[in-house]
Amino acid sequence: MRLSTSNSKTKRLRLSLGFLGFLVMFAAVEIYVFRDLSFYGMEYRSSVGQLEELEYSFQHSRPEGIRTAIFGDSQSKDALRPELLAQTAKLDPSSIFNFSVSGAKAYDIYQTYLKYVDRLPNLKEAIIVVNEHQLNSYNISNDPIFRYYAGLQDRIQALNKDNYGELLLGWVSKGFDMRSIWTKIVQSCFKGTLPKPLSSVWKPGGIRAETMMEPNGLTLEYAQDTASRWFDHYTLRGLQTDSFEALLRDLRERGVRVVVLQIPRSSLFEQAVKQKYAAQQRDYFDQISSIAREFGVEFHVMTNEGLTLKDHFRDTNHVQPKGAIIVSREVALQWLM
Repeated sequence: MRLSTSNSKTKRLRLSLGFLGFLVMFAAVEIYVFRDLSFYGMEYRSSVGQLEELEYSFQHSRPEGIRTAIFGDSQSKDALRPELLAQTAKLDPSSIFNFSVSGAKAYDIYQTYLKYVDRLPNLKEAIIVVNEHQLNSYNISNDPIFRYYAGLQDRIQALNKDNYGELLLGWVSKGFDMRSIWTKIVQSCFKGTLPKPLSSVWKPGGIRAETMMEPNGLTLEYAQDTASRWFDHYTLRGLQTDSFEALLRDLRERGVRVVVLQIPRSSLFEQAVKQKYAAQQRDYFDQISSIAREFGVEFHVMTNEGLTLKDHFRDTNHVQPKGAIIVSREVALQWLM
């Protein structure tokens, strides 16, 4: 009887130690792998991986010298290059930093801003580049950058009957939350297709511009598909708009001059939007204009005059290097001189 009791205690002890060991290992992997941004930087072609490229570039900058910051998504990443802006405005290129990240929506832009703003002691001006998709709160829970940044409070705001399990379990385990990205990293490791190390490809002033032409990117069908993705179940109420307002509020409270810009897209893209989503676009313009007035900031929609689809765009809504020269020059002349 005593032997049986002793064996039972030994088994319980082993189970307890095994479970404790599992928890320690789980916590270690969560902290040192799945919550470590440098891990995702191994695949910097992903949106979350670009956050590590951004950090790498920022670490090689002089934060105290940055006076102008640009916030936006891939459109501003490609179009507003610090070296081009500085050349026209006759400024030191290191005084301009572009914090734009591909695929970023208003929530992502705001969280990126919060990450860096306290390290920008001499920030005087912010250019916020906006477009319609950034304020669409539909399906925010599937945004990888949202999942990387979002704490419990933000996740609760995004909960619905279809995503509550994903969002809550993702808050507990970043490994589960970011599985769509790290599984690709593992696959690339086995295939030997990981990109070059950031140390060999990074650029000063922010993430590198994309220059590769998109397949069929200059067609009406491409423009229509992009417009559909932007306006799918379009809703301007929610965390995206709230984040945009919070960004403007914080900048104004810090005394930073703010310019909100919509930079040029091709005429073909504008045609695709107006054909099917004219009403949603009007609602977007009304919302942006109203918020800009509320916070006393400038809002301008730049024209695509002087830009042709064939010569200046890599797809219907992203400029290529020749287009970036024109757009950067115009922005510098209008708002940096």
